[in-house]
Amino acid sequence: MLKGISNVSFKGTTKIFAVSDTHQETRRAASLLTKMLQNPNLERNGLFLHCGDFYEGNYDSSLERDCYIKTKEARPDLEMVMTIGNHDLGYNERDYKFILDTIKRFKDRGIRIVCANITDSEGKQIAGVDPYTIVKRDGDKNFITGFCTRFFYKQGQNMVKAVNQEDKIDELAKAINIEKPDNVIILNHDFMDFSQNIERDLRARGIVPDLIIGGHDHRTVAADKEKNIYYPICFARSMYCFDLVNDKGKKELKNTIEIFNDGNEEELNVDEIFRSDIEKFEEKEQFFKPISKSVLNLIHDYSGPCPYGSFFADSIKDAAGADIGFFSSGFIKKSLPYEKDGVITKYQFLQSMPTKTPVQTVELNADELKAVFSHSLAAMGIKNCPANQRFLQCSHNVKIEGTRNYEKECFDIKQIFINDEPLLDEKGNPLNKDKTFKCAIDSYIANGGQQYDILKSKKKQPLYINGELSQIREVLKDAIIDAQYKYEEGYEYPIMKIKE
Repeated sequence: MLKGISNVSFKGTTKIFAVSDTHQETRRAASLLTKMLQNPNLERNGLFLHCGDFYEGNYDSSLERDCYIKTKEARPDLEMVMTIGNHDLGYNERDYKFILDTIKRFKDRGIRIVCANITDSEGKQIAGVDPYTIVKRDGDKNFITGFCTRFFYKQGQNMVKAVNQEDKIDELAKAINIEKPDNVIILNHDFMDFSQNIERDLRARGIVPDLIIGGHDHRTVAADKEKNIYYPICFARSMYCFDLVNDKGKKELKNTIEIFNDGNEEELNVDEIFRSDIEKFEEKEQFFKPISKSVLNLIHDYSGPCPYGSFFADSIKDAAGADIGFFSSGFIKKSLPYEKDGVITKYQFLQSMPTKTPVQTVELNADELKAVFSHSLAAMGIKNCPANQRFLQCSHNVKIEGTRNYEKECFDIKQIFINDEPLLDEKGNPLNKDKTFKCAIDSYIANGGQQYDILKSKKKQPLYINGELSQIREVLKDAIIDAQYKYEEGYEYPIMKIKE
């Protein structure tokens, strides 16, 4: 809504259905799409929104893509608008070409893609991606734009460029003032504080967003109802439904409902337009076949030490014969909690760890380890930091001591222990400058992901197991299978320690 600018229509309602971060959980996504298609009030004013990261998951990527195409074909009158998530851009040139092909297919069928802060390597708008779009519903003119987090896997690979969301606010404000829409809707694939900043910056320019749909955060995020900011639960676990009502210029979100997508995957109802292809894929991949007994209580914490993180880090450490292991916490997508007399199916495991990133090893001295861990823990020095994207899960033989420094927004490391051996003196300098430690790490941070520049510049070695290049997913899978023979049921796995 714009202050001081008259609305185009007198009265209208846009019926909105919003999801985010479905991550190729295609049966769950199809189940939500089915609920939408079966909604008796969909009529001619329906608007489907996806806040990015429809890719990077366990079902086939073309299967996920085709679900949205089939939805549009089933309801041509339904408007569908999506933005780009960091995982959608992929990890390599092949992935990037696939998303470009997906964008073209979507556009050809009337599915719109918006993203204001990402361009191609030359700074030009990616073909098929618009900074914003105008969607007319029930007489109302909806201005819809999108943003993606700047921390994506193409950085440094000369394929795409990104700028901060705030750097695009003036351009969007100008476009909004020219278009004079009834409603302003934003899809922001980033954390809540970024969404709140966008709302604040637009409001300062006389523009009040009517709805912000958020994504990227894999935790359950409470809505900011005062600012109309809502985060659907990731992995197609929920879908928000709204009626955006314009009554003589008075704006209101009515009939707000969050539909939860509960139940086991095999029990979820999907429309016949999706069902056959999904079931064929599940049968081919033996998704629901057990791979192991449930033994360990593998709980994951995105921003801090946890049993799953240390178990995983120990797994790559042991596979590589390394001194320690650490990896980007974001690779774990879901906990694997202990269930008495339960099993872990192939699908449950893949839900938890969909990534095939290789394992690499690197030799680091105490100074270099201090720099790596300082970068990992810097967010601890930021007050009210919503999440730590750079946090490294470490093997359980790592202990770090330090203090939060809110003035410098960092964590001042005082001591590092490996196997209870201190690495630093009382001034924080290495006790032995020449000693190095073999570290097993994931290839993403090894190549400088999440601004781990110190790792990017170091010489690394790929890990081969039985003559084949290792993948973190396969290493973890083997460790989980072995765990049923090594640990008692319900065993609480030890974790790395951070002492303040």
